[in-house]
Amino acid sequence: MSEIKIKHRVFEIIEEKDSGSLIASYKGKKYYITKFEPKTQAGNEITFSCTRIQSAGIKAPRLRWVDKKLGYIVRELIEGVSVMELISKSDLEEDIYHQLFLNAYLAKINAMTLNYEPDKWIMSDGKLYYVYPHFIIFDKSKDLIDRYLRLWFPTKELVQFLSKNGLTFDAKRLKDEYTTNKEIVLMTLKHYK
Repeated sequence: MSEIKIKHRVFEIIEEKDSGSLIASYKGKKYYITKFEPKTQAGNEITFSCTRIQSAGIKAPRLRWVDKKLGYIVRELIEGVSVMELISKSDLEEDIYHQLFLNAYLAKINAMTLNYEPDKWIMSDGKLYYVYPHFIIFDKSKDLIDRYLRLWFPTKELVQFLSKNGLTFDAKRLKDEYTTNKEIVLMTLKHYK
């Protein structure tokens, strides 16, 4: 098994993911390691994003170590089911929406817009985690309510999104537009701050 040394710690590589990301273990715990080019704008952005997301209180994998010299970010590994997979099989529970809106509120008051596509979120032990290590400066047109919320309910937009990502959706779950819009509005009024 191959190893990698980051910040004086030797990690055993378990699996190589796409675009230079790894899953590795250290002292019996699993971590998600992201490689970036040191001393570049992209490297600075990803380290800033991970730090800022964590400090905003958004439920995300905890940032453990950053090695700016070699270009590695080590975050805890959250194992669970992606929201995209969950919603492709059944409607989401109300608690998931509550957690989503809470994270959206925390992002908004910290002048951030997260990526609210369901494949960037994971459910683990009843908790919703934002696993994508990036955000943009708050932009109302790209925020949850104005752009992404319809991807979290059984809508035509969700069907297209799932199809684009290779997942199927039972068309019998689609409701008429009025009922779906009413459900979205009621959920938003109940949980959005």
